[in-house]
Amino acid sequence: MFNKRSCAPAALILISFFGMSAANADNPPCYNLASLQGQYALIGTYGANVAIAFSMRYFDGNGNLTATFIVNEPTAGSTTGARTIVTGTQTGTYTVNCDGTGVITTMLTTSTGVTATQMYDFIITGAFVQDGFGGALIATALVDA
Repeated sequence: MFNKRSCAPAALILISFFGMSAANADNPPCYNLASLQGQYALIGTYGANVAIAFSMRYFDGNGNLTATFIVNEPTAGSTTGARTIVTGTQTGTYTVNCDGTGVITTMLTTSTGVTATQMYDFIITGAFVQDGFGGALIATALVDA
């Protein structure tokens, strides 16, 4: 039979386990630079489907990225609806906030000679928790604007 003295430590240990679960539930893991690493595909549409872009972005997990892209766009000045395929590259940096939002800043260079600095806001829309690395969140999908 249990007496009051032997139940007190057991009750205290049991309560502390419940307290730890609640504390972890209040502090979900944060996204960070390492949440974006590897290759991600991007499909972008412009205007009312006037042009479409296909891009591959490579994030290094340390805040740097490179990308290649193809854009199918209207040929400037065409009266017949002709289309032009433009290719290009991007290099730049990215930041990631704890909530999965962030900013990408790149220098874009196209096959037509256009260069420009661009900034994109993004949000991570899919991720998994990577076991063995402190429960780090690894992005599987993101949307930018």
